[in-house]
Amino acid sequence: MKIVSKDISVVIQGKNIKKQTQKCCKSIRKYLPEATIIFSTYDNEDTKDLDVDKIVYSKDPGATLLSGKMYNNINRILVTTKAGLKEVKTKYCIKMRSDMIFANAKILENIFEKFPLRDKNFAVFKQKVIFYQIWSRKYEYLNKYYIITPFHLSDWFCFGLTEDIKNFFAKSPLTQEPDYTNHFQNPQNRIQGLYIPNVNWKFPPEQYFTTNFFSNYFPEAKMKNFQDFSDEKAKLSDQILMNNIIVAGFKEIGVYIQKTKYRKISKNLQAFPKRKEGVFTYEKFLYDYKQFCNPNFKLPLIYFWPQIFGVEDNLKHLKKHVQAVVLPFKKILYWISHLFSVVAYSIQIISEIIKYILNVKRDLL
Repeated sequence: MKIVSKDISVVIQGKNIKKQTQKCCKSIRKYLPEATIIFSTYDNEDTKDLDVDKIVYSKDPGATLLSGKMYNNINRILVTTKAGLKEVKTKYCIKMRSDMIFANAKILENIFEKFPLRDKNFAVFKQKVIFYQIWSRKYEYLNKYYIITPFHLSDWFCFGLTEDIKNFFAKSPLTQEPDYTNHFQNPQNRIQGLYIPNVNWKFPPEQYFTTNFFSNYFPEAKMKNFQDFSDEKAKLSDQILMNNIIVAGFKEIGVYIQKTKYRKISKNLQAFPKRKEGVFTYEKFLYDYKQFCNPNFKLPLIYFWPQIFGVEDNLKHLKKHVQAVVLPFKKILYWISHLFSVVAYSIQIISEIIKYILNVKRDLL
């Protein structure tokens, strides 16, 4: 059965990013017409022209500088999310960033029914919760290190029973700053001798929320910091997550981010070069669901045809050689584009010189 929009509250959390937040609200009205929209933001934030049912204002807890122009916004996420969730009265709840947008109503198709099997020994949520695939991670590649990232679920978007969503964020206290952000400036906090320059915070937000929540039910899931990983902890993470969550992306739930940096990749992970491997994708979720929850689950042909037909290795070799064949053509096209630019700019320069000479002659006459 489909989920009806009147049973859903949408907590839009964060700053009012002008046109992007307006579009976010309009998309909810269009595709979830009876949903309750709650915008949870900061005091003194401009909220005019937003089509929402309720606005919740909170004091801005501020953010600590990480590096360059990057800030640790964990406390901001927590304050606005918790404040918004307090106002939710419906059965279901969506928590999303203020710059995300719905492209369709796929979220109502009840993806929960597709993955009913769970191991009661690992089930914590009353019903599985959907988390967004971008910045949900299996591992990350940083400064030539492959770092396993257990309990790393995206905080961009989640959808499930309201009691489960509230419970998930309730388990994380505000971080103590600036000690949290500067955690690894203290060498004693480095567990495996793995020091990554410019990565000083104890956890990224995704891992902070997830490990805080599940360690309340499974003490062995507790992590000292993001360097506290192992193969055993990664397996435990898989077992726990597969029995509590569903990872989905644009194709499955119709949501993407409007931010220019992520707009393309949130619709198509193939546009996420080099870093896409570690992303906890919908395909990886399907594979893990079969492994940890339902051995009889049939992997969809559309995602797993290379494995199903036994051509995975050959396909990898084929891609490698196709890239080698295509590369010279790319270089030729690149050269041609520059050739056209040379001709175009040369024509413009010559044209301006001729105009100048003609104007000088006219003045002399």
